[in-house]
Amino acid sequence: MPGDHEPVLIDDPASAPEPERDTTRPAWLLPVGAAAATLAVGAALGLTTHRTPSEPAPAPATAAARPGIPPTGPAGLIVRDGDLVEASGPVDDEVMCSPGPVPAIIDPPCTPGIRVPGIKPTRGATLRGRWHPNGLSDIQRMPYSPPSTGLLGEYTLPDTPPCAAPAGGWSQSEDWLHKGLDGPVDDYLSAHADQFAEPFATHVGNARIQVVRVVRGDVDQARKALTAIYTENLCVVAAPGGHSIAAEARLQATTGEAVGALMADRASGIYTTSPENGRIRVNMVQLTQPLYDKLAAIGLDDLIIDPWIRPAAL
Repeated sequence: MPGDHEPVLIDDPASAPEPERDTTRPAWLLPVGAAAATLAVGAALGLTTHRTPSEPAPAPATAAARPGIPPTGPAGLIVRDGDLVEASGPVDDEVMCSPGPVPAIIDPPCTPGIRVPGIKPTRGATLRGRWHPNGLSDIQRMPYSPPSTGLLGEYTLPDTPPCAAPAGGWSQSEDWLHKGLDGPVDDYLSAHADQFAEPFATHVGNARIQVVRVVRGDVDQARKALTAIYTENLCVVAAPGGHSIAAEARLQATTGEAVGALMADRASGIYTTSPENGRIRVNMVQLTQPLYDKLAAIGLDDLIIDPWIRPAAL
């Protein structure tokens, strides 16, 4: 008889062909913007993420349960000892890798992840099994699909400016690194942080355009004030009801700090946090009852709970 929590492996390669193995595990290219500086991990530690055989589906905008799971909100994503769960990802040294970041080094360790005893190294697998704190048991290989949970949220900033080009077109002479050019705009927005959303830059050919979104107040007045201090390409548009710089600062100073304190404990399984549409996306290996209780105490309305391992659809 197998010991407690020992895996009983059901591995059917005929029904689930294994993707070609690739041990290089190349990195994702992540979007960069003003708000991206609040990512809890990444640039400061030189981290990258595991890449799966094909592009993953976009992460859900909210933490909805998988098909077949009662729509009870984040509570429906909790996993408990012995629950049937499912996850996808590369497998290395009997550990399935989450979409979480890893050190940007050659052949990085497969962390964070979960033990999947008996599973051979592969570039991508979808596994179903019984969840335990120390790994999966009763593991069954399912038809492979790339991870669609536990991923960084999708950024929806436009590729082109939401303004028509001025007469004569956009200036092509800007320094792509805009060394100090945006300083006056940043200072003005900081002084009126409740009126503006975080700015961003986009490009048309070799022209770089600074985009400023007005969430509150008169757009024409804001455009007049900004063009008086900024002579480069500028696009000022209305974004009524948007998330302001001031609101984001308050969110990070309260909810962000509290989630960051949880993330500091590696046992929590939280591997990234990021701002998203006025809330904070929290990515974790799995959502346990103790972690759920701590997040609920912080305030679920301000969070997007996105665990990688989820209850299996029956």
